[in-house]
Amino acid sequence: MDNPETSNRLPVLAEEINSEHAKCVAAMQQSLVHAMATGDMLIEAKALVAHGGWLPWLAQHCRMPKRTAQLYMRLAKHRAQIELKSADSLALLTMDAAVDLITNHRPSLVDLLDDIEAALNDVDAAIVECRKCNEAFDPEIAALAVAYNGVFFDTAETLQARMRKLNNEQVLIDGETDPATLKRVTELADRGLTTSVTIRSFCIRYAGALLKFFGQDESAEAQAILALAQQR
Repeated sequence: MDNPETSNRLPVLAEEINSEHAKCVAAMQQSLVHAMATGDMLIEAKALVAHGGWLPWLAQHCRMPKRTAQLYMRLAKHRAQIELKSADSLALLTMDAAVDLITNHRPSLVDLLDDIEAALNDVDAAIVECRKCNEAFDPEIAALAVAYNGVFFDTAETLQARMRKLNNEQVLIDGETDPATLKRVTELADRGLTTSVTIRSFCIRYAGALLKFFGQDESAEAQAILALAQQR
């Protein structure tokens, strides 16, 4: 025979569980609306901030990680596409579902330029850290520190991949009519070329230092680090 107290408690628990679940779903659904509204304002703010000052402004004034801000802006920019592809209204769509709707879309020229600019900013930050290492340590130790940390090589690889992606989408550039966007293509291409030269000079320096440090070391770890520096 069931305990009366247990039997009476279960219906109450079921009601409370369902109530909290409904609130959770509602909160997740509303998050997309708020994320897009935030993205609209971030896009407006970015247009008003002086060239090169966006990320410092974001870090100083907005209480969110850079990648969260980028997500909000991405969702806002693709609002029309999300609305077109979704069978539900924005108020009934979660952020994850919205991201799924735009994950496989062909990126616009502005999307590609945003990705390249973000990658350039990451590389610039990594280069600053490399210079600090170069000033603080002997060449071999600096090279080892940069190689083991991996951020410099990772950001350089990301930048190269995004530059290649833009090169493969020449048709987008050829079809672009907005003067501001075309000017941005030129500016980022010039900046990318300058940064690539800097990356190459650092890699040559680090490869030489690592070769000197490891000498005849044929261990897998040593060879992997050397290959990382030499292939850039």
